[in-house]
Amino acid sequence: MKPRNHSSSSRLQHRPSARQRPERWLVSGAGAVLACALTAVALAAPPAAKAPAASPVERPVTPEQGRFFETSIRPVLLTRCGACHGADRQSGGLRVDSMAALLKGGTRGPSLLRGNAEESLLIRAALHAEGAPKMPPGNRIPAAELANLKRWISEGAPWPSAVAAPLRSGQAATDHWSFQPVHRPAVPRVKNAVWVKTPIDAFILAELEKRGLKPSSAADRRTLIRRATYDLTGLPPTPAEVDQFVNDRSANAWPSVIERLLASSAYGEKWGRHWLDVARYADTNGMDENVYLGNAWRYRDYVVRSFNQDKPYQQFLQEQIAGDLLPSEENSDRRRELQVATGFLAIGPKVISEVDDLKMEMDTIDEHVDTLGRATMGL
Repeated sequence: MKPRNHSSSSRLQHRPSARQRPERWLVSGAGAVLACALTAVALAAPPAAKAPAASPVERPVTPEQGRFFETSIRPVLLTRCGACHGADRQSGGLRVDSMAALLKGGTRGPSLLRGNAEESLLIRAALHAEGAPKMPPGNRIPAAELANLKRWISEGAPWPSAVAAPLRSGQAATDHWSFQPVHRPAVPRVKNAVWVKTPIDAFILAELEKRGLKPSSAADRRTLIRRATYDLTGLPPTPAEVDQFVNDRSANAWPSVIERLLASSAYGEKWGRHWLDVARYADTNGMDENVYLGNAWRYRDYVVRSFNQDKPYQQFLQEQIAGDLLPSEENSDRRRELQVATGFLAIGPKVISEVDDLKMEMDTIDEHVDTLGRATMGL
């Protein structure tokens, strides 16, 4: 194991979790750069509701709710329903391109009841329920799309504004933090310079002093080793490890503890979990078929191993995004590792019972692009 730098900047850190179809539809490597067309549900105006419609006044929408709506709900309503229930044509007097229109409904009454999916006519029609129009005609909508609609209505049918927040005066579209070049800021000056042991301490103390606060008193050695062990491995120290540190008064006692913890396999197991959350790791695909991914554990172990090897972050990303395109110099072990690394793209929620092969491929690419942007650039 190469020498460790105790600075957090030197190692990977977490930021801030078909039916027999072959993997031919799982797009691997740098090719995942296409936009995706999502398909969805067409619904005609359902029969009258049992309760009055909620007020069309929009409620605050969280970022996660907004993302869910834009990726899983709006495409369903517009792509499936837009031709008959959009701006140009309103079959049965129904439009589905605004919350006000859905709450108003058509000749059969309101289309949804916020917070009540089962009683919403939108869902009853999609289920081809007795007394409701069968929409779309013919086959029912895919189970995954229906589940998303139910979830959306049950959560209050949040509908984000279609208008993007305007840029502030003088603000560029590239001001987003992930588009900024890396730079080394000047270390701030502080009043209590004696307290500062590393440059990072100076940044922390500067903010405390700005707010009129003082650092907490130093922890005793027993508390210190417990904190370090839990932080780096997620496990408690053994009684023997505590006693050894408490009784070791040498200048090398604390660095030795840190080196030992960083060298522990538990370090990668603890901190790799944070990246696995970002990479939406699971042992199943989690969607319509919820198929078991028998080799997903290989990607999990790759992530843990990368953290324990102190792998550079740039290399870590390259291997996962385009490992199948990187040179392996005919080294079978290295080639296998790079292929396993692209599990980052292969795992995650995938609808694998889609009958339209092209749509399934495009949905998969869309999921790859979305994951990559969120995981690496906070988009």
